[in-house]
Amino acid sequence: MIAEEKLEELAKACEVCIGDDAGSIDEHFEKCPVCKLYKEQADTVNSITETIRYLASRSEDEMCDAICKNLDEFYGMPDEERLEAISEMLDAEGGLSEEDMFKIVTTRIGLLTKLPKEKRVLLMESLEKVISNWPEDRKLLEKRAIMNATQDYFMLKKTLIRRMFKKMLS
Repeated sequence: MIAEEKLEELAKACEVCIGDDAGSIDEHFEKCPVCKLYKEQADTVNSITETIRYLASRSEDEMCDAICKNLDEFYGMPDEERLEAISEMLDAEGGLSEEDMFKIVTTRIGLLTKLPKEKRVLLMESLEKVISNWPEDRKLLEKRAIMNATQDYFMLKKTLIRRMFKKMLS
């Protein structure tokens, strides 16, 4: 789910809860534990989205360093935590302009190709689990980003990388 959709989902849930409260919205946010949780989740989604937007505006080296750090962190996480973190990152990417998303995907693909097999396989399996829950339009956007990211690769590498993603994006 992309960031905007997640925020809409949280707002709708909170709206229902607030609708049952006779007090003000501000008072409700102060006292309702559920809406406090929704607020924290929305703040997290916004923070991740802003970080990804900022990252997309940075130089290739800075982007590479940050994404490489994320990949290393993902590898060291327990399965459920890794899936959630990857999902949040990819959701935030989905809210970027196409140009910025293509930059991020290009860097991510480049880094994945440099990982040793054990790390690459684990991260690709996690990516596949996250992507399997996406709607078709989001899969199509990711596929276009991967095609763009690999366009300058030599033919065999381009074909190999595209095949790695083909199954999970179809």
